[in-house]
Amino acid sequence: MSSKNIIKVYKRKERRGWYYSFTAPNGQRIRRHAQTDDEQQAKELAAKHYNSLFEVQRLGSKPEHSWQETVVEWLKENPKKQQDYNTLLFLRWLDNHLGHLNISQIDREVLRQVRDAKMAEQVKPRTVNAYLQQIRIVLRAAYDWGWLDRVPKFTLLEEPKRRERWLTSDEKERLFAELPEHLIPIVRFALATGLRMSNITQMKWSQIDLHRQTAWIFADSTKAGRPIGVPLNHEAMDTLRSQMGKHPEFVFIFRGKPIKRANQAAWRKARDRAGLSDFRFHDCRHTWATNHVISGTPIYQLKELGSWSSMEMVQKYAHLNVEHLKEFADNASRFGTNLTPVANQDGQRKNSQYN
Repeated sequence: MSSKNIIKVYKRKERRGWYYSFTAPNGQRIRRHAQTDDEQQAKELAAKHYNSLFEVQRLGSKPEHSWQETVVEWLKENPKKQQDYNTLLFLRWLDNHLGHLNISQIDREVLRQVRDAKMAEQVKPRTVNAYLQQIRIVLRAAYDWGWLDRVPKFTLLEEPKRRERWLTSDEKERLFAELPEHLIPIVRFALATGLRMSNITQMKWSQIDLHRQTAWIFADSTKAGRPIGVPLNHEAMDTLRSQMGKHPEFVFIFRGKPIKRANQAAWRKARDRAGLSDFRFHDCRHTWATNHVISGTPIYQLKELGSWSSMEMVQKYAHLNVEHLKEFADNASRFGTNLTPVANQDGQRKNSQYN
């Protein structure tokens, strides 16, 4: 029986792109998102996936695959990552260390060498872990395709807990006083909407409904993989109006061209001049969420506004709203300082148990 008779290619409601499913020769049910809007390409990817599993499970053969070949295939299955700055940065660096290897040769010792090489650059544990995680993601995909028998286990570096950073009113004034003109509307929009940087810099006028005061982010551009509607407050609307007429397609531009990233040299220099060297662009999102909670927005509504996939992601902001605790704040001082000392059996005064 050919793979064409086994593979089902289909679409899902409210999801962009094609999906495919089939039963592998060993009986395992496989379901995948083909990461493409082209039906024929989805069929070809599915057939390739099935045939690779057939070779391994029925014929017992397992051809070698290089790290570079695996990365190329992974990027084909994840076209959104082809435009992701950090992903491409990670993969370029990793190619210098893994590009000469087959994926079957990548074991714990190789991963230790990669870890040590990155640590030698004096970067933070979080950065080292990001590179190791990228390797794990690619190797897990290879395992799913039947290219790899197992993914080597390795332990990530321990990361110190990060404090959530947000702007105070004074810090906001200092930052805007230093920002170059082309970054001001981007940062204003980020603080007004809580959107991630890529959703802002890639925003097109076709995503904006000024009449309904809503912006639309497509599923292939969201972290959760589902489309979201973003209500626009007056600050966001004012920002959009200031950008009208500057470009026929993109909302935010610099010298007539769309801005790819907003956290590069110009951002870092302005931030440092403002004395905010520990403030990242993504902290604009934390600032937005913090202001919501302090102003009384319920956590569940904040989850919807921020398009977080779970309550756990939002819970870190819950402790910032103390309105429900204010009525209890005075309880600690109800026992005044004029407590009558208690006398002991010898008639000597002794301290109160509350001292």
